[in-house]
Amino acid sequence: MKRPYLKSLGLFIILLTIGLIIASVQSSKKYKFGTKAEALHAQLLEGKHYIDPNSAMEILSRKDDNYIFVDIRNPREFDNFHMEGAVNVPMQRVLDDVYIPYLENDKVKVLYSNESIEADQIRLLLTQYGYDNLFVLQGGADYWKENMLSRDVFKSAGEYDDEKLKFDLEKVKNLN
Repeated sequence: MKRPYLKSLGLFIILLTIGLIIASVQSSKKYKFGTKAEALHAQLLEGKHYIDPNSAMEILSRKDDNYIFVDIRNPREFDNFHMEGAVNVPMQRVLDDVYIPYLENDKVKVLYSNESIEADQIRLLLTQYGYDNLFVLQGGADYWKENMLSRDVFKSAGEYDDEKLKFDLEKVKNLN
C-alpha cells in the first residue's frame, strides 16, 4: 500500500528546512563589511583618525554637542575615571543592539580606552560594520589622566564654583 501523502510531506519538510537555513544565513548578515583591507591600511598609515589630547580638551571645555566621547573600557574602570560626558560602551559588547544609538548618529565619536591601541581595534571593527565619524583619542585615558588633568590644578580661584562662594565678599558681609 502506497502512501502518496508521505512523499508530499517529505518534500514539504525538505523545502521548509532549506527555507529556514536560507533565512538564518540572511539574518546573520546584519552587518556588511564595507571597507576593503587596503583602504583600512591606508587610513591607519595616514593617521587622520586620531584626535590629539589638546583638541579633545578644547572640545570638552566648549561642551561641543557634535562630539560624543565613547569609553570602551569595562564598567568598573569607567566608574573609577572617565572623561566628562563620556558614555561607557564596553569593547566586548560594542556590537550589542543596546549601544547602537550611540554609534548610529551624526555625531563625531571619539573612542578611548586606557591606551589608544584598543580603541584603534574597535574603530577598525566598527568601520568595517559601516559606522562612520569614528576617531581615537591619542594616548588614551592613561595619557589623559597623567598629562591633561594636571593642567587643571592651577586654575584661578574664580574658576571653581565652590571657591566663588568662599570668596564672594557680598556673601561674607551678609553673614556678619
